[in-house]
Amino acid sequence: MLITMVGGDIFMKKEQNLLIASFFNTAKAQPNSNALWVDEQVYTYAELLLRVARITRTLTRENKDCSRQRCALLVDRSVTAYVSVLGTLLAGMAYVPLNTKFPVQRNLRMVELSASTSIVVDERSMDAAKELLQSYPEPLTVLMPETETLPTWAASASQHTYILKRQMAEADTASLSLPVKANPVAYILFTSGSTGLPKGVAVTNENVATYVASIIARYQPGQGDRFTQFFDLTFDLSVHDIFVCLSAGACLYSVPARVMMMPLKFVQQHELTHWFSVPSLAACLKRYNALRPGVLPSLKYSLFCGEALPTSLAQDWQPAAPNSIIENLYGPTEATIAFTVHPYDASDQRIAALPVVPIGQSLPGQETMVLDEHFNPVADGEIGELYLGGSQLAHGYWENAELTRQRFLNMHFEGRQAQRWYRTGDLACVDVEVGLLYCGRIDNQVKIRGYRVEVQEVEAVIRRLGGSDLVAVVPWPVAADGSVQGLLAYGCGFTVSSRDILKACTLHLPAYMVPQDVIELRKMPFNSNGKIDYPALQKLAKESDGQQVEKLIPGV
Repeated sequence: MLITMVGGDIFMKKEQNLLIASFFNTAKAQPNSNALWVDEQVYTYAELLLRVARITRTLTRENKDCSRQRCALLVDRSVTAYVSVLGTLLAGMAYVPLNTKFPVQRNLRMVELSASTSIVVDERSMDAAKELLQSYPEPLTVLMPETETLPTWAASASQHTYILKRQMAEADTASLSLPVKANPVAYILFTSGSTGLPKGVAVTNENVATYVASIIARYQPGQGDRFTQFFDLTFDLSVHDIFVCLSAGACLYSVPARVMMMPLKFVQQHELTHWFSVPSLAACLKRYNALRPGVLPSLKYSLFCGEALPTSLAQDWQPAAPNSIIENLYGPTEATIAFTVHPYDASDQRIAALPVVPIGQSLPGQETMVLDEHFNPVADGEIGELYLGGSQLAHGYWENAELTRQRFLNMHFEGRQAQRWYRTGDLACVDVEVGLLYCGRIDNQVKIRGYRVEVQEVEAVIRRLGGSDLVAVVPWPVAADGSVQGLLAYGCGFTVSSRDILKACTLHLPAYMVPQDVIELRKMPFNSNGKIDYPALQKLAKESDGQQVEKLIPGV
């Protein structure tokens, strides 16, 4: 067991199960190695640890028992952002990332639901902090490690205690040590909930330590390697970036917002070795003809996660990064970052014939099952719902026992070790040669004229016919009773006309699966995690009544 209760207190029993231990030990072992590049400045492990120490010592000074507390982070791609994650964990607390791009009401709910007692704010996030702190009634300890003078607006948010730069604890690392007592939860990430309220996923130190160990064993990163860092802290793939990199003694490169959608020169300039992004980013590069042969020679690994990876996109990425191994990772937040992996092989004709790269095999010590609606295993090749079991399963949903019971099920299967399984809501099937194939979402299945339609299948056909990986299909129109009458397809960068794509669809799809229209946009909307924003497209379809639109989608 990872956690033991002694007199009501929570203790970590093994140092190796404490997520922050790997960074802390690396910083002590190689203090002069580069650890972080951010805002045109490089920080060594020693310099980073000094800044981490100020956060840690301030939090432990201001909180009676950090192991029972949570610290919200309202930070935006600054050195303070990364220091806050590390410093919070080193104090024995769990961190709760907020996002300056989110509406203030959503950030408020995240602070409220997590019952955070402290918050770290950087200079870039002051406007968002003003709105949040003036609206949040409960007292918070507000750490402002970059701020010299208290903002005037703080007078109207006087219920909080403010710790300015000069009031932070001294940066002393000589006596700094790992926490004897720590919160078993490392972080709480909030995802969209069906009730309209965000649901918090509580991921433990053990969950992430297990994942990081598996990934480091697989890719063997080390001193001299350089990692991309694209993801916001509210996206759990950022945890991979930070802790795989800093646990291995490599250097993390925070990709500036100004080059986020066209980062190739940045990768070239800094000779980055490890790429990790959602496929949509690669699809954008492909659309702008940026994936020229040999354009990314420094990459050793190209990892994609968060969305299905179209095989055609992997085919175009390989010559652009000729020295890189491409791997497709899959996993929901509830199973800690990524749970399965499949290496892409351009010479494998079995993969070339598939619309998307398989999600493959589970990481060491983790297990998968594909079950029918009665929780019985399906035969190889049959589609069912994917269930995940093993030490990467999150603790559950924060303060939501009912939802936890619905999604995390206690079941036993012959020949399997796991007794607790997470119900993903993803459709999959087992191919005996290549492993798991992702077959879409259960909630992406719609019924049209009595037929069940998997939206992902329609998208795959349009990607192939239109020569673009940026394709999204939404139900439209939807009747007042909720019944779906048809489909509407959106895309960017088609190589043929929308009219020709629609005509070709009639040759490849049954009539009930053919979209009512194929609409080409100048830009595809993406959400804060860099994935295609389906709700924005659904809204556009409703507002435009499914007609062709020449405007850009607001917020793109």
